[in-house]
Amino acid sequence: MMNSENAMTSPPKKNLKGIVFDLDGTLVDSLSLTFDAFNHGIMNQGGKHHTPEELIKYFGTGEGEIFAQIVGPERAEAAYAASRGYLETHIDAVPLHRGIDELLSAVKAADVPVSIFTGRSWNTTEIILKYHHLLENFVTVIANDHVDHPKPSPEGLLLAAERMRMEPSEILFIGDSPVDIRAAHRAGAQGVAATWDLLANREHLKEVEPHHWAEKPQQIWELWRRLSRN
Repeated sequence: MMNSENAMTSPPKKNLKGIVFDLDGTLVDSLSLTFDAFNHGIMNQGGKHHTPEELIKYFGTGEGEIFAQIVGPERAEAAYAASRGYLETHIDAVPLHRGIDELLSAVKAADVPVSIFTGRSWNTTEIILKYHHLLENFVTVIANDHVDHPKPSPEGLLLAAERMRMEPSEILFIGDSPVDIRAAHRAGAQGVAATWDLLANREHLKEVEPHHWAEKPQQIWELWRRLSRN
């Protein structure tokens, strides 16, 4: 059961048809390795070590743009290549969050269309999804380099809805960051604040008024079953 903090901030809409997930901090527990991979790339090109708090300030654009801002455009490609190599070497340190495998199995068994909209680049997104044998589970995967405007722009979510052949209002968008919830609002989808990742910030999420809250993946399935009933 969801507690009072998990209550919806707007009346539920019926006839939901699909689910779109964020990737990092939502499907996979990847942020620790992500920080390490960024620092490996940065320091490979002579930059200084960055704390997680310093790196998070750059999030919202793709990895290539982040490296360009930190080490300069002329060294960004080499830094990104080093970071990508580090991720591939240590990919076993990017587990699925507990309960995600069961959630994805449940939605697959029920023939619920699912997609991903992530702030990651396609290169590293593909590495993670292939490692977990999940790529074929999704109707579409929208990465940062597939859109002109990153989250909180709704562009990626609208593109996912188009490829899923449904209206944005028929979609639940699950994410752990305020930019995910803002994107859901702007697209007209229902945003679900996922708080199972250790770095999910409840106070920041409250400020953007998610439609729903979920403290563990199982609650996504419970929410889906309740809201998609005719």
